[in-house]
Amino acid sequence: MFKYLTKGLLAAIAVTRLNNCRHLSTQLLKIEAAKCYLHGVQMARLSAIGLMRMGLVIGLIGVGALLFHAGLFILLPWTAEVKAVLGMFLGLAYVAIGCVTLHVAMNEKTWMEKSGVAEMLEEVTGPSSKDSPKGN
Repeated sequence: MFKYLTKGLLAAIAVTRLNNCRHLSTQLLKIEAAKCYLHGVQMARLSAIGLMRMGLVIGLIGVGALLFHAGLFILLPWTAEVKAVLGMFLGLAYVAIGCVTLHVAMNEKTWMEKSGVAEMLEEVTGPSSKDSPKGN
């Protein structure tokens, strides 16, 4: 009888402890999920702000280039053919500069470095602190 009573008491204690651990684990999971959600919201906000700034900058560059060319073509005392060739050359130069800039901005390696993914991958794939010698 005492044996069954002891087993029952130990089982009740074990179940209570496991329920407490489960509750704490659930709370920790909810905290981590909330942190990830907040980080995602922050990244979305920063992305939207960056996108709006880039739109503004691109618009200002476009207006500036248009006004520069209009003033240049009005003030130059050249023939219409020479002005047209100059306009085509400037347009080609802008397209080339834009393509190079876009290629550099969309480079996968650059995105990996700027977003911090490269460091995270090194942390995950690198040797763990348990495996590394104590001298490091």
